[in-house]
Amino acid sequence: MLGWLVVNSFINSNKFKELYVFFEKAANKLNIKLEVKTTDSLLCSIDDSFSSFVLPQFVIFWDKDIYLAQRMEKLHIPVYNSAKAIELCDNKILTALALINKVNIPKTVIAPKTFEGVGYNKLDFLRQAIDILGLPLVIKEAYGSFGQQVYLATTFEQAQSIIEKINFKDCLFQQFIASSCGKDVRINVVGGKVAASLLRYNDNDFRSNITNGAKMKQITPTREQQDIALRACEILGLDFAGVDVLLGDNGKPYICEVNSNVHFKSTFDCTGVDMSELILKHILGELQK
Repeated sequence: MLGWLVVNSFINSNKFKELYVFFEKAANKLNIKLEVKTTDSLLCSIDDSFSSFVLPQFVIFWDKDIYLAQRMEKLHIPVYNSAKAIELCDNKILTALALINKVNIPKTVIAPKTFEGVGYNKLDFLRQAIDILGLPLVIKEAYGSFGQQVYLATTFEQAQSIIEKINFKDCLFQQFIASSCGKDVRINVVGGKVAASLLRYNDNDFRSNITNGAKMKQITPTREQQDIALRACEILGLDFAGVDVLLGDNGKPYICEVNSNVHFKSTFDCTGVDMSELILKHILGELQK
């Protein structure tokens, strides 16, 4: 069986490369020929159906280039995760809109749209957001990874400074869940089942990303935490994901973010669970239906 692992052409960090090695080893174990394809290597006219390639029986799409994923889907190649699921997860605003009134998420306000060269040249909307959500509040750029585009504002002046930094980019504001400051539960899901879970905690930052210095330990999530993670994946149409669950008062879970291309090396280091093998086994099962 031939599969493609489609990866970004321009990200060359070891953090990403080690995931590709995980997939290649798991594919060899399962007797799958898995070819790594960078997105630039697949460049061709949009009226060309990748005619210079032997097309695969499935694609693991480990990138955010939804236009390329959509082109593959038009050729009826099974793509995991789907272009739509990746799009919904990649944009935090679209994630919130998809999940609202279906699972618990922090109370959210979407910033009004502005444009490059214009920016946010008046801030009445910021005062309104603070009136709705209170302080402190969390400000998130719509696009971002590893917590790098997520900010905490404790005053109007801090929020204003963050908005000036964000400039014209789309963003949203969310209620700060104080009981989950610096900690969350990462629930990894494959094929509608919980595969492995960690408690991530950081005593020096409100964010719980391992990249920002958080620590981790293996846990068994509560039934309520598992249910909300599985439901979020179902709503977003994900075959696999890393779901970040915040811990509200009295243990009430909230979906913080859902990652369609989850960096599972930390999960492996903490739990010994190889997500790449589970993902490939799930795909094989789907193709046999």
